[in-house]
Amino acid sequence: MQTEAWKETINDQEAMETIDSDISYPSPTEGSHNRMMEQSNVQRDQLPSLVHLLLRSRLLIGLVILFSAGTIYFASTAEAAGIDLGVTAQKAWDTVLNKADAQNKLTLQRAYEKVGSWKTQEQAWEQKIKTLHAANTAELERLRVEIRQTDDAKIAALAEKVKQTQARYEPLFALYSSVNRQLDAAKAIKNKEWSAAIRTQADTLRPVVQLAREDIRIKKKELAEARKRKTTEVKRLRAVLAGADPVKKQIQTAKKQASLAKERYSNALQQFKQITKQGQTSRILSSLNTLASAAEKWAGTKQNIHTLEQKVSTTYVKVRQEIAKRPK
Repeated sequence: MQTEAWKETINDQEAMETIDSDISYPSPTEGSHNRMMEQSNVQRDQLPSLVHLLLRSRLLIGLVILFSAGTIYFASTAEAAGIDLGVTAQKAWDTVLNKADAQNKLTLQRAYEKVGSWKTQEQAWEQKIKTLHAANTAELERLRVEIRQTDDAKIAALAEKVKQTQARYEPLFALYSSVNRQLDAAKAIKNKEWSAAIRTQADTLRPVVQLAREDIRIKKKELAEARKRKTTEVKRLRAVLAGADPVKKQIQTAKKQASLAKERYSNALQQFKQITKQGQTSRILSSLNTLASAAEKWAGTKQNIHTLEQKVSTTYVKVRQEIAKRPK
């Protein structure tokens, strides 16, 4: 915007010179009246004045635009800096800039913008941390549920098989128990013929009952082994999941460091506000540099926390992959 305003102003000046050199005025022809000559002279005198007036107006408008652009630029820069000075300190800062010469003003503004840049980065890292931490928390809850439910479907199916098998053989077991009771009764009354008949029936049922019991035993063993595998696998997956615990401890330490860095920044900001009110350029610049250093360290601690959250996320991804590659 500044460049366009200056170009327009320069073009207006060139146009003004061109118009002065290019305008030709009608000369009185032979036999013309004196009145026509006087009108021609008046027009010739008035036209350059009007042109100059018009171009001066455009020049003034260009300067106004240029000044406005500069004002908007510095205002937007200060707003983007992200430094909350408060009303009083902001007025003091504006006063310092207005009184400073061009070189000092530029130096101060650059230092101020540097602080704002680090503060903006700190805020950006904080937002990234919140987003990633929320995602990690949600994923951790999902992983815990899925680990807890490891092989639940398989175990439920095996348990159902055991139940169905037992139910299928229940009539056989009932019959065999009944035959044995009858055999005991026959022995009690010493009825040899009845005892022989019942014994034959019992002998016939015995191997069938043994096979049935073996079938149930095998299915119960499969169920027990599945539960044991589940226990082992849950323990293994939880161990992998626990790999994030040391990193979480590092995050807690990093958060304490961030709190200290924030406190240092706040102290440096208060000092800057106080020094700004005194109006000494050299001390203000030194205070700004200290503030920028504090803001940089604060942003650095936030970046470190985000890096640690990424490590936690990496661990969760590994657990997710371990769960996914298990046979269904």
